[in-house]
This record gives sequence, C-alpha cells and structure tokens, in this order.
Amino acid sequence: MCGAGRNRPADSATILAWSRLARLVIAVATLFACAGDPGLLFPIKVYYERNALEENGRCTAPLLEGVSRSEILAEDQDQLVVALTYRYRDAIRDEPRLPSGNLPFLRECEGFASRTFTIAKSEQGLTVAGMDGPQKGRRLPAPILRQ
Repeated sequence: MCGAGRNRPADSATILAWSRLARLVIAVATLFACAGDPGLLFPIKVYYERNALEENGRCTAPLLEGVSRSEILAEDQDQLVVALTYRYRDAIRDEPRLPSGNLPFLRECEGFASRTFTIAKSEQGLTVAGMDGPQKGRRLPAPILRQ
C-alpha cells in the first residue's frame, strides 16, 4: 500500500494548500448568495480588491475572502444599496515571509469588516458604482454583471 505505516505530520506547504482551498470554497459558495442576486458578489469583489484599503490604510492589497452577511438597504429603478459584512486578508502582508516558508506566528491584515456598496442598474446590467470606507486614490471599475 502506498504510504502504509508512515505516520508523519503534514508539512506546512500541505497545510497552507488545504487552508487556501477551504478559503476558495467559502468564497465560491458566497458568490451565489449576495443580496439575493446570483453572481452579484463577483463585481463587488473585483471593485473592493481594486479600490479598498483596510486597517487605516495599512493593508493596501485586501482580498475579499467571503461574505458572512448581506442586506439590501435600498433599491429603486436606478440603483441598489447593499451592506456586506465580510472577511478579508491582505495579499501582501498576509503571505509567508519566513525563510522556512511557514506562515508568521502573528498574521497581519486579516479580519472582518463591513461596507456599503452602491450598485447602478442600467440596460447593460449591474455595475458597482461605489463603496464607503477607506479607498485608494484612484478608482478602478468592476465588470458589468449582464442580466
């Protein structure tokens, strides 16, 4: 049998790979549940990751890892306002930096936060028009969600 009788602990690369896979599964599962509109999370995620700052500007490359709560605050024929509570981590400050490749004991720039996103409605589809909270100086648009 392959590997029979060997009881060795998993190495850090394997643990890191499983951790990232679990995060991806959570993120994908939430793609279909944002404010009751399938697929709406993708343009929100792209807009957030291109424009957001976290922790008073210390985290400059945040990644939206998953949504724990979404609520429609307002909706009319022109726009949709959605409040999200989400988990984030930073693509730069939350990566392994130790020579061994292991994760640092204390991880920087990860946590939970809330923001409000404004989604514009048009004939072309839904577009993220803006969000509250700390942001980078220039704004990069998110893709249009075709309906």
